[in-house]
Amino acid sequence: MEYPSNVILLLLQLLLQRQQTLAHHNKSLDLAQLLRDPIVDKEVLDQFQNHKLVKMYSPELSNLHLRALKGLVTDLFTYGIPSAESPQGQETNVITLANHYYNKRIGELTLIELPELRQEIKNLLPE
Repeated sequence: MEYPSNVILLLLQLLLQRQQTLAHHNKSLDLAQLLRDPIVDKEVLDQFQNHKLVKMYSPELSNLHLRALKGLVTDLFTYGIPSAESPQGQETNVITLANHYYNKRIGELTLIELPELRQEIKNLLPE
């Protein structure tokens, strides 16, 4: 499961929003439980498939079926957060996974993409 961290972060954001909506509309659902074991439904699938970020960075995910999306979410929770980066005893849920991928994305931007962009700008500017 090697997708760009920004695509995974988007999926987690959509999942979080959906779980909050479900818990708000149905008081019998426990938000804490939904964050540990999220409901992946057609609404999440549609939002994910049709998002510009997915089409740009992982176009193969634009034709994903609901079962495959559920499998992707299961893989995210199974893989979890590497133990070196996870505080002892912290449970894996949508929020902790999103924080992990957010930090990973910030690292990618500051260590890889921004220096490359600076170099490209430097090459384009006359000396």
